[in-house]
This record gives sequence, structure tokens and C-alpha cells, in this order.
Amino acid sequence: MNRQWFRKKFSELDPGIVFIVLVLFGIGLVVLHSATGQTDTGYFRSSFHKQILWGIIGLAAMVVIYLLEKKFFFEWSYLIYAVVVVLLVLTLLFGTGAGSNRWFRLGIIQIQPSEFMKLALILALAKYLSSYRLNIQSPKILVIPFVLSIVPAAIVFQQPDLGTALVYFAILFPMLFWANVPLFYLFVILAPLVSIVTAFNFITFAIWAGVIILILYLSQRSILISSAHFVGNISLGLLTPVLWNSLKSYQQTRILTLFDLSLDPQGSGYQVLQSQTAIGSGGMWGRGIGQGTQTHLKFLPEQHTDFIFSVVGEEMGFIVVVLVLLLFCILLVRLTYLAIDARDKFSGLVLIGGAALLFFHVTVNIAMTVGLMPVTGLPLPFFSYGGSFLLMSFGLVGLMLNCNSERIE
Repeated sequence: MNRQWFRKKFSELDPGIVFIVLVLFGIGLVVLHSATGQTDTGYFRSSFHKQILWGIIGLAAMVVIYLLEKKFFFEWSYLIYAVVVVLLVLTLLFGTGAGSNRWFRLGIIQIQPSEFMKLALILALAKYLSSYRLNIQSPKILVIPFVLSIVPAAIVFQQPDLGTALVYFAILFPMLFWANVPLFYLFVILAPLVSIVTAFNFITFAIWAGVIILILYLSQRSILISSAHFVGNISLGLLTPVLWNSLKSYQQTRILTLFDLSLDPQGSGYQVLQSQTAIGSGGMWGRGIGQGTQTHLKFLPEQHTDFIFSVVGEEMGFIVVVLVLLLFCILLVRLTYLAIDARDKFSGLVLIGGAALLFFHVTVNIAMTVGLMPVTGLPLPFFSYGGSFLLMSFGLVGLMLNCNSERIE
């Protein structure tokens, strides 16, 4: 690696992406300091100072990952995936955490391997789906990607961490679509879930049944295959009441409070109600940094992790909320453009997988703070406190910047 190579490498760096990420991280630090400053004590013992330290490590990791040859990630994708799977298993067996086994202690630090699996899964899927020997029209194309996704999802689900398990599938489907897997195959996979959800209402279920018939007709599949898909989906829908009644009462309440928070204002609906109050009280310009009553009187739970966006709304107001959303949108649009213009298929798949990962985290986190989605515990990139997640986020940026550089030879 001579000086000319370094000069060429940095000339290919996308400054817009780096700028947006640094601005988001900077705003996140300001909000985190406000959310934790009155309770944390001790230099580098507070959440704020730890976040700065992890941010420095993350930025260093981003630079190193960017400087590595893209060929390295392509050739070692499966090994990286296998190593992280082993770490997930070890975490499940020997991990620590309050009521869970999500963290694995390495000396004086704790890491959360499920975060690094997000990067490992993107690399493994990108390598498999970019193979020139792959018959993309064969149904068998789905087997390996699903195995690669289900294995870590099943392990993480046992920790338990449902939110992260869902992230793996949020990565899978956009990458399958980007690899030109026939849309009918994706429909076959997603249709059963939609059938179960729509079956709670007769009208929505009837409409969905009509949609299934239309899609099967347009796909021009054989009568036998079409009939099997239709009967299977309808049967799943009819079993939905049985599945609902099999849930415990508190599980049913958590789902119902998504549609009516007043059903459990002191339990499942409490976090969301306090979050909505915080965001709504911020108005146009916010209450001011350090002046949020919901935040500093501790009405808002998990204010420095899962619900940190509520602090943005309360203390910085609608203007900064729009700015943050705009920055995330610009970042996602830019990454999608780079995926379209990628120099090789592997790079395009990594870029779209990374964009899907960020989109899912941002959408679910913000939606749950305003009551549009159930609370899943997914953090907000570059804002929420957490060393492993922040390290993964910066590493992801470095990987995507790398994929916008030289072509794999």
C-alpha cells in the first residue's frame, strides 16, 4: 500500500456520507449528554463518555474497514459469518444480561455479537447471491439465504431478542429483491404472514384473499401450484383465532395496546404514552437542551437507548426532528443510488443490505416512539447509547464506503 494507492483510495471516498454520519453522531452526543448528564458521574464511567470512547473506536474501525481491500471481505465472508455464529452460541450459553443472555464478556469489555451478525449476514448473503453460477430463476435459490438468516435469528430469539432477530429478515428480503429473485418467490414467503395479520378482520381477510387470487392468476402458475398456495394461506388465516387464544393474556394486551394505549396505561402502553407526551411537548423549537421535563423527571423510560428520539423531540423540537429525518433520508437515498451504480454485484448487494438495515432500525425506532409500531427495543443508529451497536454502525458505514471504491478483480 503505497502513497499513490492511499491517494486513490481517499479520492474515491464519498464525503457526503461521511458528513451526514458525523452530523448525526454529533446531534446524538448532545442529546445523550442531556438525557444522562444529571445522573451519570465519573469520567469515562458515564454513558456519555463511554459513547464518546466507543465513537472514537468506531471511527477508527470505519477507516480501517474502508482501507482494507474489498476482495478481503468477499473471500472471507463465510468465515466471518461462521465465527460470529460461534460467538452467538457462546453468548447464549455463557452470556450475561438482565433477564437475558445478549452480552459476552471479553476481559474488561462486553460485546453483543448479535450486532456484528448484521454485518456478517450482509457479507455472506452478498457473496452467495453474487455468484455467477447461481440460477436465480430456480426456487432452490431461496434455501441457502434462508438458512443463513434463520440460524442466527433462531439463536438470538432464544436470548431473547425478538427485535434483532427480525432485523436479519429485514436484511434478507431487500437483498433477494436486489439479486433479481422472481417476485413470485418473495410473495410466496411473505403471503402467510400477511394472511395471519389480515385474518383478524373479515373484510381485510376477504380483500387479501382477492389479492392472492389476482397475483396467482397473473403469475400464470399451474392450477395445482396456485390452488396449493391459496388453500395454504386461507387455512393459516382460519387458524388465526386459535393462535390468538393460545397467547397468554399479557401477550394479548401488549398487542392490543398498539391500537389503544389506554387499555394498559400503567403497563404496556406507559412507555409509548410518555414518549408521545415528550415529543408533543417540544413544539416547534423544543424546550431547550437539558430542559425536558419528561426526560429529566424520569417519566420517560429508556430515554438514552430505545427512546432517545423522544428526547430529540422534547428538547430540540420539530425543526431538529425534521432535520434528523431529512439527514437519514438523504443518507438512505445516497446509498441506494450507489447500489444502483455499483461497480460489481457483490458491492451492490452489500450497499442495499446496509441501506435496508439502517432503514429498518430508523423506521421501527421512530415509529415505536410515536405509537405506530409495538416496542421492539431496536436502537436508533448514531443516537442510542450502546458500544456494540455504535461500533457496528460505524463499521457498516466503512463497509459501504469500501464497496463504493475499487472493483473486485
